[in-house]
Amino acid sequence: MNKLKEIFKKLTAYDHFLVFLIILFVLKIVDVFSDNGLEAGLHFLQMGIALFAISSIVFFAFRHLFDKKKKYQHALISTFLILLMLSHENPEPIRGLLVILLLYLSKFTIKYKKQNIFNPVVFAIGMATILAIIIPELGIPPLDWSGIDIRFNIAGTIFPIAIVPIILSIIFNVGRIKKHSLALSFIISSLIFGLFLQTYDHDPISYVLITGFIGAAILIEPKTSPIKTQEQIIYGVSIACMYFALTYINLPNAPITGLMVGNALYFLYKQKKVTKYKYENN
Repeated sequence: MNKLKEIFKKLTAYDHFLVFLIILFVLKIVDVFSDNGLEAGLHFLQMGIALFAISSIVFFAFRHLFDKKKKYQHALISTFLILLMLSHENPEPIRGLLVILLLYLSKFTIKYKKQNIFNPVVFAIGMATILAIIIPELGIPPLDWSGIDIRFNIAGTIFPIAIVPIILSIIFNVGRIKKHSLALSFIISSLIFGLFLQTYDHDPISYVLITGFIGAAILIEPKTSPIKTQEQIIYGVSIACMYFALTYINLPNAPITGLMVGNALYFLYKQKKVTKYKYENN
């Protein structure tokens, strides 16, 4: 028991987050096999293996060219997120490769003074969406969140089992990086907006799962989100507002596109603070 405690203490926030994503991935595999049969289950596994293989090849190529110290663990986390967020039905190879290339462009090159401007997963899906609007032949990335909408039949009741690891992640993973104010401000605002705007009348369970997952796994990315509590609350509510504004004008993949815009605005805000500080101290 003591050894387990020691191992647990040595795990980083990224380790905990990777375990969270692996749990969701395993639950999704079980869900696909049980609900859709052997053929669908094998298809999902093949898609996952292919995605990880391509992502790994591109990652090591970028690491060789730009930053040999970059950890493979970060590539695993990003790949798991993409696998859980995007639809795995009728894959389009060119669009898939574009998303992976954009992911690592953001991770390795789109920086200012070694600071990431965007959450790489957000940039990959958001920018691929914008490019597809400009060039329709590319096709909009199919953001359907099917990887987290996992429901098991337990004692005759359909239970959204993914809510359990999502809640645990909010409590422990988000708490470990001190982002509770950010995650909860976004989740609560989104649920309130959704209720009044009747956004999730057709399937409230899916809406809650998606909102919780964004707050627990995407919004709180440490390098591109605020540290101070007040800034976290403002940022969380602002992203929720942007999400619904973009949904209202029917922009595809509004949650991720809105967060990409939010990343850019927060980066500009940080640079303005730095400039102001230098000016006042000269």
